[in-house]
Amino acid sequence: MASSAESAAAPIENEAGPSTSHSVESGSNFEDDLYVCRHLYVGEILPMYNLPRLVRQLGTREQCLAFAEEHGLILANKMCRVHRQLMRLDLTTNTTVGAFVCSRGSCRAKSRTSRATGTWFEKSGLPLPRIFYLIYCFAHRKSHEEAIFDDPLRDETNTCLSRATITDWYSYCREVIVIYYLETQQIKGKIGGPGKIVQIDESKFGRRKYNKGRRVEGHWVLGMIEDGSEDLRLEVCPDNVRSAEVLVPLIKKHVEVGTTIHTDCWRAYDCLAEHGYHHKKVNHSDPDNPFIAADGTHTQRIESQWRVVKRFFYKDNKNHPQNFGDVIVEYLWRRNIMKNKKDPFIQLIEAIKYIYKP
Repeated sequence: MASSAESAAAPIENEAGPSTSHSVESGSNFEDDLYVCRHLYVGEILPMYNLPRLVRQLGTREQCLAFAEEHGLILANKMCRVHRQLMRLDLTTNTTVGAFVCSRGSCRAKSRTSRATGTWFEKSGLPLPRIFYLIYCFAHRKSHEEAIFDDPLRDETNTCLSRATITDWYSYCREVIVIYYLETQQIKGKIGGPGKIVQIDESKFGRRKYNKGRRVEGHWVLGMIEDGSEDLRLEVCPDNVRSAEVLVPLIKKHVEVGTTIHTDCWRAYDCLAEHGYHHKKVNHSDPDNPFIAADGTHTQRIESQWRVVKRFFYKDNKNHPQNFGDVIVEYLWRRNIMKNKKDPFIQLIEAIKYIYKP
C-alpha cells in the first residue's frame, strides 16, 4: 500500500487511466481539456469545495455567518457613531445576517443597522445556505436543471429553486466576475514589450443561419496572446466591425508599444507599424506554406485558442446573448482559475469580497 506522502504526490487515477478533472465531483459538467494542461494532484483537489463539503460546512445559517465573517463578506462588529462603542449584534430580527444595535438607551431605537447593508446579501430574500449553494453552482458551471436537482435544501424546506431565481443569481455572479476581472487585469498591465512576440487574430462566434451556407451570424472577437505566456486577452469588436479604426485601439489597450506582433494578412493590421509596433505577417493563402511564413512568423498559438473558447460558448448556446462581452470575460476568469489550479468557489467568494466591501 502506498504511503500518504506518495498519494499526495501522485495524480489521481481511475481504472480508465489518469484523470485530468479539476473537480472531485464525477458529475461536473466542465470539459477537462478546456483549461487543465496537466493532471491535478491529490493535494490540489482535496482543499477544493465539492457538494458534500458545501452541505457539511455551509448547511446552516450559523455556519454560513461564520464563513462570511471569516472571508470578509460581512462585518463581525461595528462601532456606534454616536457613543463610539461596539454595537450589539442582533440575529433574531433579520433572517439573513442580522443587525447591529447600540445598547445605549438614547439611540437604541435609532441605531439599528442591518449587517447586510452594502454587502452581497443586501435584499437577498434567500436563506444563507441557499445563497452559498447558488454561488457554488455558478462557480462550477452547473446548468439550471442540475442546480434544481442537486439543491440540498429542496427536501429540507419542501421548496424548489425556480429557473428565474437561478438566472438572477447567475447574473449577479457574472457581474461580479466582470468587474473584478477587468479591474485586476488593468492592475496587471499590458502584455508584450520590446523583444517580445504577441500573436493576434480575430474570429467570429456564432452559427450559420439555418446551418446552411458560409455566412456566420454572431460576434467578432479579437484575441491576443504573448509567446511563452498564458495571459490570453479577448475583446469583442464594437458594432461587430473589424476595421483598423476598431482593432488598433483594442490592440493598444492590451499590447505594449515596441512589441513584435504576428498577424495574418487582414488589411486592418497594415498600419500597426505606424503605431510603434514591429509587424510581421503570415499569408494563409500561400499554397506552399499557409501556416508559417518563410521567416518563421505564425499565428498558430492564438488560432489554436479559438476551438477551446468556442466550445465553451457552444456548450451552453451562448453565442447570441445580449451580454456576450460579459460571457467572454467569464470564460477568461474561468480559464485563469483552471490554469492556476484554484478552487472556483473560493475564487468567486474573493471576487464578491473585492466588489462588495462591507
